[in-house]
Amino acid sequence: MGRFQGLVGIVLILGIAYLCSNNRKKINFRLVFSGMALQVVIALLVFKVPPVTLFFQWLGRGMGKIEQFAHQGASFVYGGIGVFTPDGKVDNYGTAASGFVFAFNVTATIVLVCALVAIFYHFGVMQRVVAVIARAMNWVMRVSGAEALSNVASAFVGQVEAQVMIRPYLKGMTNSELLASMSGSLACIAGGILVVYANMGAQAGMDLAPKLITASLMAAPGALVIAKIVFPETEVSQTMGRVKLEVKSNYTNVIDAISHGAGDGFKIAMNVIAMLIGFLAVIALLNYVLLWIGHRFNPGFDLSLNYIFGNLFYPMAWSMGVPQQDVHSVATLLGEKLTINEFVAFRDLTTHIQPVVTERGLLIVSIAICGFANFSSVGMQIGGIGEIAPERKADLAKLGLKALLCGTLASYLSATIAGILL
Repeated sequence: MGRFQGLVGIVLILGIAYLCSNNRKKINFRLVFSGMALQVVIALLVFKVPPVTLFFQWLGRGMGKIEQFAHQGASFVYGGIGVFTPDGKVDNYGTAASGFVFAFNVTATIVLVCALVAIFYHFGVMQRVVAVIARAMNWVMRVSGAEALSNVASAFVGQVEAQVMIRPYLKGMTNSELLASMSGSLACIAGGILVVYANMGAQAGMDLAPKLITASLMAAPGALVIAKIVFPETEVSQTMGRVKLEVKSNYTNVIDAISHGAGDGFKIAMNVIAMLIGFLAVIALLNYVLLWIGHRFNPGFDLSLNYIFGNLFYPMAWSMGVPQQDVHSVATLLGEKLTINEFVAFRDLTTHIQPVVTERGLLIVSIAICGFANFSSVGMQIGGIGEIAPERKADLAKLGLKALLCGTLASYLSATIAGILL
């Protein structure tokens, strides 16, 4: 039954994209089907081929190690602060290996991962890995080099950093390419944030790491599939058929790379914390108002955002193949991720505020909410890319909501395919 529901979901997702297309006659169906086939291959490799499965599980354990290393740095800075351990006792954060404070642990993890990414970028490792994968995707899907590079880079670095890698091409990119690049950045998730989510799951006894890595990899071709349905290419791309990436590092040496990476990571972490404080406070206010409104009509009617999301996204959650007992929780999480942000959704998933009890449900929702596609990210992306390519600000503003739609549908498509194959 779940597989049948998933097929309904694929038809629904592609149907929404088709209805939103600005030129249905120009849709390249070869690109669409080859991109979906690439998503299927990635999912099959990860979930059905034992050596690949073991490799991704190894990567997941590596993410756990990264969090432990980050804690070593944080323990020096925050040592002396008392924290609760899992057994309910209070211990020194600097010496309690199992102590977890969201602001401390998340900040440290993002800072470390950004520093590591900067080191890899300085030595050219990141650029070469991205270029190799982009060439493969360019060959399979026949997309342009610029959009292939941008989408693959988005699976490793942040949404604005991915555009920095194609800075020379931004000025001359077609609007279809620009939408594809924006959509990929919203559908994928940065390495530092991915590690944070994996460790949030580990704290709750969930093995999310392989699922999240798979989600980010599947999102790259998935975003191209949806974007090329919504905005088919009708112009000639300056990078069609070629993938060329500048390998030169902007850092003086490895110390400079670590310094800049750590500094950028701290800015990202502070932005995450500020957004969470702001959004959660506003949610509390809205829920208070909604509860008051609900009680005016019926004293037993507890109206809330979760109630609204659970009903609004119920059809989509069901069609994606989520088992019946998890549909309402998954629908609520989909709504939180789109309208608030993915951090809130992952918090509610891993703390069981919205419990997901089946393996299929956990797989689908983990992939579906693993991305930057939300309203606040659209604003950040328009501002960030606009600074890199000021001459494209008007185009970015026009394409912002389309990119949000494409990024969201791409994540849903990846989740649905993975659910069918489980």
